[in-house]
Amino acid sequence: MDFAFDDEQELFKRSARKFFETYCEKSVVRDLEAGESGFSQELWQGMAELGWMGTILPSEYDGLELSLLELGVLFEEIGRAAMPGPMLSSTMGSRAVLEAGTDEQKQSFLPKIAAGECVMTAAVEEPTVNYDMKCISVQASFDGARYQINGTNRFVPYATVADLLLVAARTGGAPGEEKGVTLFLVDRETPGIRFSPMKTIAHDRQFQVDFDGVAVPAGNVLGGPGEACSLLEELQKKTAALQCVEMVGGARKELEMTSEYIKVRNQFDRPIGTFQSVQHRAADMYTDVLGARLAAYRALWCLSQGMPADREVSVAKYFTNKACQRVAFSAQHLHAGIGFTLEYDLHFYYRRAKAFELKLGPQALHLRRLGAAL
Repeated sequence: MDFAFDDEQELFKRSARKFFETYCEKSVVRDLEAGESGFSQELWQGMAELGWMGTILPSEYDGLELSLLELGVLFEEIGRAAMPGPMLSSTMGSRAVLEAGTDEQKQSFLPKIAAGECVMTAAVEEPTVNYDMKCISVQASFDGARYQINGTNRFVPYATVADLLLVAARTGGAPGEEKGVTLFLVDRETPGIRFSPMKTIAHDRQFQVDFDGVAVPAGNVLGGPGEACSLLEELQKKTAALQCVEMVGGARKELEMTSEYIKVRNQFDRPIGTFQSVQHRAADMYTDVLGARLAAYRALWCLSQGMPADREVSVAKYFTNKACQRVAFSAQHLHAGIGFTLEYDLHFYYRRAKAFELKLGPQALHLRRLGAAL
């Protein structure tokens, strides 16, 4: 088996790395974290000009028509650069439109998304988060002409800079039932939407979004009314696999930084990297990074081939969650005091590793899913 990237994927990776090293150096990341929106329109537009917003969109919608694997290559470099922004939620929102939208919806939204003119985000997590799409409880009632949405979502990424919210609401049945969940495309400026910022350790922008009688035209329903549960579950799997790859990108950068540091940090008149205990710690980091990367790309490959991937995604998320935490912990130990300072770049990665560990399912959830599957 050949686990290496092919020539086109290698070129894509090098192009992405050069872009982020040029336009998303750590001074830019610091400015974004300190800013009000946490979002750079200039950086976003630069990525759009390279076609990255439409990586997995067909060419008829101005996309690059690449696979999830190539998108994973991009997200590994995003993780390495610690780039903040709504790339993951917007990409998967566009995937929802592509898979469930009408021809009119696709023509209306997808070219704008590919051009960077429309940013999407997903509002599907509720205060009682359990990552089970059948438990959606936000309500949407139909009056014959339009829907009215009432309820609350939490951890909605970059909601105040998104142009379009992908909202899951229940139009029938009761929470816990698969039937009755509907997806809506909701304009951010629609009256009745209230945004409340939520602080996170990653310093990314997450919001609680309250819907109070938010009116949505029937034409903004995505897919069949009450039939969105299976689509949401598939999108959740793809998003989780991509986030695993993003986490791996950050862990690889931590390993690179640590490897360089232990070569130049001297103690007892010799580099600390010459001590066996330090070498063993670095070897453990390498093993974790390699294992997490293989698990993440295995899940992405299965998804890109249209194969069942429930087990692969849960294995990737469970192992990546634990492995990236161990890598961050070891990087901190081997850097000692300097690793904890905000002036040093290591904190960008261990903060994100902890935040991403809790997104799209912590270890316990994926262990339960694996147990049920086995």
